[in-house]
Amino acid sequence: MNEVRRCAIMVRPSPDPHESIYAFMAYYLRFLRLQRGLTQADLAKILNCSIGQVSKYESGDKQLGTRECTALDKTFDTGGVFTIWLGYAKLGIDANAPSRLDRYQRRAIEHYMFASNYVPLPFQTEDYTRGMLEAGHAAGFLDDVDGALERRMELQDAMLDGRPEIWAVLDQVALRSMGPPEVMEAQWEHLLQMGRLFHVSIRILPLRAAPHVGIDGPFHCFTLPNRRHAAFSGGALGVGRVIDDQVEAAAVALRFNRIAARAWSEDQSREYLGGMSERLDELA
Repeated sequence: MNEVRRCAIMVRPSPDPHESIYAFMAYYLRFLRLQRGLTQADLAKILNCSIGQVSKYESGDKQLGTRECTALDKTFDTGGVFTIWLGYAKLGIDANAPSRLDRYQRRAIEHYMFASNYVPLPFQTEDYTRGMLEAGHAAGFLDDVDGALERRMELQDAMLDGRPEIWAVLDQVALRSMGPPEVMEAQWEHLLQMGRLFHVSIRILPLRAAPHVGIDGPFHCFTLPNRRHAAFSGGALGVGRVIDDQVEAAAVALRFNRIAARAWSEDQSREYLGGMSERLDELA
């Protein structure tokens, strides 16, 4: 198959530039390429990536990052507008973020997560998850608890499929009671058993470690099969930011390492989890 034919197959439609700044950047990238008579292969050389990646950048399926925007500004002599737009894009809501997050959660071969307020999804028991969903239902944020529970448990199974490496640091506060004693005792025991798996590391960040760089909220770093990195920050009320930018994702990973350095060891954490039933007063 010749290059022209292959490029034609990989071309995807441009996004609506009115949807978001990210969509506008994708739209304008294709506009600049066509205006200058360049092929996707030409642009791939400029961005040092594959033609398929260029197609994703132009369709908005993949976001331009710091490195790509710098290269585009230099090549097209834009005065730095791609880099400036990227800064504004990071401040807004990305309509494609939920689908990208779901894809990263399912495909990641390594997870690095910091949980500040509750036990994160890979380690939740079904009863623990149901309790949180029922709280959301009572507050008017959720209509179908059973449906949401089924989707959450299916995602958990997908995240654990293939035994990806999971490195987790849980703030001590995240272990507090969030349900009846029998639910919490089962949850703590499940955490203890998960932490004994060879591909899972669970460590507790003690209360005395505060203040620390995770005090402003939880985050999750992903290593994908192609060794690219991504991250997710936040999550309150279902709102958070998915980070594809490799420079920024690396900064999130560094934040995880700084927090992990202040956490208890795996052995200390398991010992603490084993005595949770007698330590509820510490988290009251």
